[in-house]
Amino acid sequence: MRGTLRKKPLKNGRLSLYIDYYPSVWNPHTKQYTRREFLNLYIHANPVSSLEVQENKLFMEIAEKIYLKRMKALMLDANGIFNKDALEADFYLYALNFIRGKQKEKVDTNHYETAVKYLKKWVGDFLPFRHIDEEFMKKFKFFLLSTESLKSASIKLNQNSAASYYDKFALIVQTAFLDKYLPEDYTLRVPRISNVDSPRDIIDDEELRLLMETLIDDDTVFRSSLFALLTGFRFSAIKIIKWGDLHHSASLDSWYFHIIDPKPERSFKHYISQQAVNILGKPGEKDALIFPDLNYHRTRSKLKDWFARAGVHDKAKFHNWRHRYATDLIEKGEDIYIVSKMLNHKHVKTTQIYAQVPDTNKVKAAAKARYNMKN
Repeated sequence: MRGTLRKKPLKNGRLSLYIDYYPSVWNPHTKQYTRREFLNLYIHANPVSSLEVQENKLFMEIAEKIYLKRMKALMLDANGIFNKDALEADFYLYALNFIRGKQKEKVDTNHYETAVKYLKKWVGDFLPFRHIDEEFMKKFKFFLLSTESLKSASIKLNQNSAASYYDKFALIVQTAFLDKYLPEDYTLRVPRISNVDSPRDIIDDEELRLLMETLIDDDTVFRSSLFALLTGFRFSAIKIIKWGDLHHSASLDSWYFHIIDPKPERSFKHYISQQAVNILGKPGEKDALIFPDLNYHRTRSKLKDWFARAGVHDKAKFHNWRHRYATDLIEKGEDIYIVSKMLNHKHVKTTQIYAQVPDTNKVKAAAKARYNMKN
């Protein structure tokens, strides 16, 4: 493994300084091998003043220090020795590049970004890798379990949200270890935050009737809500589905979407009803988004107004359409395993927490407990 500090002539009469590696080296930010690392340092090809000579000398010294640092890192890596210089790198910059990579993969990064916001709320805007260790992970866990929500200083962050944000932070830390920014994977030593079974805000039949009878002045929010009610899709999935993702099975005479579901980040083939297809309207180009104007903050605001005018209180959350979809299937006798697949849950246990057995089914079950008894 070796590298050479080189100069690339530019049209403006300057020289761009870069390191030419041989063989190629792995770039953890771009996730690919590269032969050249441009240093964003430039010198004058033909300096004509003492100032330009001094500039050349300064930038060459900086380039040579970077070059020596890179060669040291490669030598340590080749011999299986951790490079302590990596501990001085900026965790936030690494996290930003990690999130951008996820966005290129069309993954919903909202929880990753929020996790970083809570991290900054706790430790501020400066976080080198050397501060991250087992104790740091434990303290951040405690912070998430005790802090207020970023949305309101009067509301405590709930445990399930804290668990999600900690998981996203832990995944970034784990990836940083694999990219050799940390000497060990501290996530293995610190247990994750467990989720708790919380009451689900289910929109009941009367509330659904009121909502359907109440006008809403945003067609995109209205149609995306109906589509979520009929399919169980999360907001993050509805936001990224394209017309090219919608297919028709001739043998089954049924429509289905085939996408990479953003939240579990895995392939999802989801069959939907003709009624759900009709909600989508006239098909567009294959690469066009089905709901191009769907915006989380606008949707949240419109839902609050819509539900308030319908007299449905404390249930104005887009995710509640998914709750209703799940409980509807169970109430109508669908097998819990099938429902788990329709929701793209990895484990049936998740579905059991998500969709509680409705009271109507409990009433029917209670009525079956009858015996012939003599007084």
